[in-house]
Amino acid sequence: MNIEIFSYRYAQEILEHKFYKDAYDEIIHICEKCPLPMYKNKSKSQPKLDIVQQVINTYFRLAFTDIGWEEEPYVSPKDKKDSLRGDFRKKFIKEITSTEDKIITLQIEVEMGNIASSYRNYFKFQLSYGYNLTNLGILILPCDNLSKRIDSGVASFEKTVREIPSADLSITVPILVIGLNDSDVEEIDIKSIIHDLKIVQGKGKLNKEEHNKLVRRIMK
Repeated sequence: MNIEIFSYRYAQEILEHKFYKDAYDEIIHICEKCPLPMYKNKSKSQPKLDIVQQVINTYFRLAFTDIGWEEEPYVSPKDKKDSLRGDFRKKFIKEITSTEDKIITLQIEVEMGNIASSYRNYFKFQLSYGYNLTNLGILILPCDNLSKRIDSGVASFEKTVREIPSADLSITVPILVIGLNDSDVEEIDIKSIIHDLKIVQGKGKLNKEEHNKLVRRIMK
């Protein structure tokens, strides 16, 4: 997948520093390897919708957890009454000397759904940051052209880039926004691999295992 980058409060500059470059490269590599899963006529009423968001979501879950990212971390201390969770979190430690380490904790939200969820993502980043559970947030979402192939009303990179600066006084956590751009990206014809849309979308407990196997297959 092609990617677009927007850096809020110097997030990219922080991650490109020599202490944290490995973390940045890890995230960018996973985003660039994201497949473009196409399933024609997944929606009979909206023929333009041909990208399966569930496959993309599962790809990121497998790709990040395979290399040690914590899945669904709490965004506030566990003794608090709320149970709000993020998508992924990981602590990176750069050993400098025997007496000094450089540590950064990153939190990732993958947003392939409704645009209203974007505001919840900002809140989760800010909450984690306020409780010192993360130092920097990464938001991964589709660019406009890809979002329109997923569903109507899906959050997009371009809209997020316009929104975040306007909330400068309330969003104080550094955020790296990564847009997935499908321009000139080779599609994977999912229907030629599995014709059952319920498995492709991972709907129902009985289809979860086959869905995961499908995503593993296209990750290779």
